[in-house]
Amino acid sequence: MARNRQKAKQRKARRERQGVAPVQARSDAASSAGEAPPQDAGFANTDAVEVKDELKREAKVAKKQPAAPAKAQTKGAAPQPKERGRLMAFLRSSWAELRRVQWPDRKQMTTMTSIVIGFVIIAGVYLGVIDWVANKVVNLII
Repeated sequence: MARNRQKAKQRKARRERQGVAPVQARSDAASSAGEAPPQDAGFANTDAVEVKDELKREAKVAKKQPAAPAKAQTKGAAPQPKERGRLMAFLRSSWAELRRVQWPDRKQMTTMTSIVIGFVIIAGVYLGVIDWVANKVVNLII
């Protein structure tokens, strides 16, 4: 999310350097005076195009960067696979994601648990009634 804000600030600064004025919201004075709302300058479309262009440029830069030289491996030495680094990166990113989770408090957890148990009971009764009716119908046919 912070990266998106940073990109938006960069786009805004670029527009200001190019001399393009952003669309401003109507003030209360303008709306009470009966003035027409400002026209859309079409920034939404240019923002999407700019974001796509930036992503393409980043991909090109990533491709142009030289690959790290391969390390020489000896026969007796255990290989240092990239998977260990990838595993650690995965664990770090997972831990960071878990820290961002908004965990429920005791009251919310009790409410959600009671709702789930209530729905399970309702579904069980519903399926039990359907099974009982189906059993009676099959017994009548047989």
